[in-house]
Amino acid sequence: MKPESKHAARGIGLCALLFFLLAGCGEAPKPLPKLYLVPQFTLTERSGQPFDSASLRGKVWVADFFFTNCIGTCLTLSNSLGKVHQAFRDEPGVRFVSISTDSKNDTPAALSDYAARMKADDRWAFLTGEHDAIFDLSIQGFKLALVEKPDAISVADKFIHSTRLVLVDKTGTIRAYYDGIGETAEKDIHRLIADIKRLIAE
Repeated sequence: MKPESKHAARGIGLCALLFFLLAGCGEAPKPLPKLYLVPQFTLTERSGQPFDSASLRGKVWVADFFFTNCIGTCLTLSNSLGKVHQAFRDEPGVRFVSISTDSKNDTPAALSDYAARMKADDRWAFLTGEHDAIFDLSIQGFKLALVEKPDAISVADKFIHSTRLVLVDKTGTIRAYYDGIGETAEKDIHRLIADIKRLIAE
C-alpha cells in the first residue's frame, strides 16, 4: 500500500472512531411531561368485584375505552394494547385498564369472555359502570374527546370513544397519549413500550 493510501485509511478510521464517540455522547431524552391527574374512580371489574383506582397507586398503567361487541375499531385497539401487555408479561409493576362504554351490554360475564379472547391475565382489568360516570371519566378524567352518537353505531346507550391509549405513572398522572389504531399505531406502540420502561425507572 502506498504511503498516501495508508494515511487516507488511517484518517477514515479516526473519523469513524470520532463519530461513534460523539454518538454515544448524545443528550438523554427529555422526561415525559406531567399532564393531568386522573381522578379517583370505582367501577366493576370482570370478576364482578369493585375495582378502586387506588389499587393502581405505585404502578405504571395504560388505559383505553372500548366495548366488547365492537368488531372493528375496538378489537384493533385491544390488540394494540395486547401487544404492550405481552411485552411486560414478566413485569408486576405494570397494569392495564380497559373501560367499557357500553354499560348496558358489557356485563362482568361479557367482559370476562372478552378478556379471555385477549389472553389477559390479572394485571389487565376490564371495567364497566354507569353510563354517565364513564362518560365523565373519559372527558373530565382522561381528557379524551367523546361524542354521544348512538345512531351512528346502531346500538343504544353507547358513545363513540377515543381510540387512544393513555399512559399513567405511579402517582396517577397522565404522561402521554398514543394512537391505538391507524397508520401511526405501530410506531406509537413501540414508543409506548419505551416510555413505560422510562416510567418504571422513575
